[in-house]
This record gives sequence, structure tokens and C-alpha cells, in this order.
Amino acid sequence: MKTSLLKAAAAGVLICMGCIVNLKVGGGIPGAVLFSAGLWFVVNFDAELFTGRVTRDQYDPLQKVIMLVMNVIGAGVCGILASVFLPEIQETAHAIAIAYQDPLKVIWQSVMCGICMYLATTPPVNRDVSRLPFVIYGVALFILSGFAHSIALAGYAAIARGIAWWVIPLAAVGNGAGSYLMKWLLTGKLIKRE
Repeated sequence: MKTSLLKAAAAGVLICMGCIVNLKVGGGIPGAVLFSAGLWFVVNFDAELFTGRVTRDQYDPLQKVIMLVMNVIGAGVCGILASVFLPEIQETAHAIAIAYQDPLKVIWQSVMCGICMYLATTPPVNRDVSRLPFVIYGVALFILSGFAHSIALAGYAAIARGIAWWVIPLAAVGNGAGSYLMKWLLTGKLIKRE
């Protein structure tokens, strides 16, 4: 499957919207629950979010990298605009962004977030069950635990207008590793065998 540049950029914008609402309401449980609206829209509108699709076999590695880049661009543009039109959230975004400066901590936090994202975005085994609770709980878990979501970090960094940008690819690697780890633990498979 080929990555849609527009759907991947849209996913970044939607995740950044989650960042914005989290900042506007002051974080905590309300911010975490409202942040999940961004991921819910990603899931419902089939937007292509790297952290939600990294383990899907229909994308080759290059398509996954393109998806990640477009996610970061979408979140970055949305975040820069938010910093211009909502300057009151810049300081809080900066406080979040600077919390991710230790590489080993970023790896651990991003692996844990990847686990949350796999659980939040993988369709449930029972197709009669709504995906909404999985999205809300997965997002609330990663937000309230302070885990590192690579695309959300791009949004927060753009809003804050500053972060060590090396954090985003490092977090993306950790997000992917966490997603693959959870896929393997739950299914016994890392890749689909023909």
C-alpha cells in the first residue's frame, strides 16, 4: 500500500490538535481524554499515522518513513500556527518539550508509548466492540504517564518553538519498537508470513 501524503499530513494535524486542547485545558485527566479526540479522528477518517500503522504489513519501510515525515510536517505546521494564534499555550508546551532531553529516558518513554499506540489503534479481535474506549484509554495512558509520542512531540516542539529535534526520530524508533513488541507479545508474529 502506498502512503497518502495528504492523509499522513492530516494525521499530524489531528494529533497536534490533541496537543493544543491538552494545553488549553491545563493537562491532567481532562487534557488526556480530550487529546484522544485527535486520535479518534485519525482512526475514524483513516488518516495515516505512523505510530498507529508502523506494524501494518501493507506498508513497506520507505512508505512508513514517508508517513512519519508527513506526520511531522502536519504537526509542525499546525503547531507553528498555534504558537502564533494561541501564544498563551507556548510556555506550557515548552515545559512539556524540554522534559524529553535524556536519550535513554526518551527511548524508554517512547517504547511505552508505542505499546499504548498499538493497543489504541489495532482493531479489537471482537469486531462488535467499539474502538473508542481503546483510543481513549491508550491515549490517556500515554499522556498521564508522560510517555513520548513522536508526532505529539513534533506538535509540542512547534508550539514551543524549540526542542532538540533529534528527539523526534529517536522517539519514532522507540514508538515503532514498542508497537512491534506488543504485536509480538499478543500475536506471536512480527511480520505476516505468506
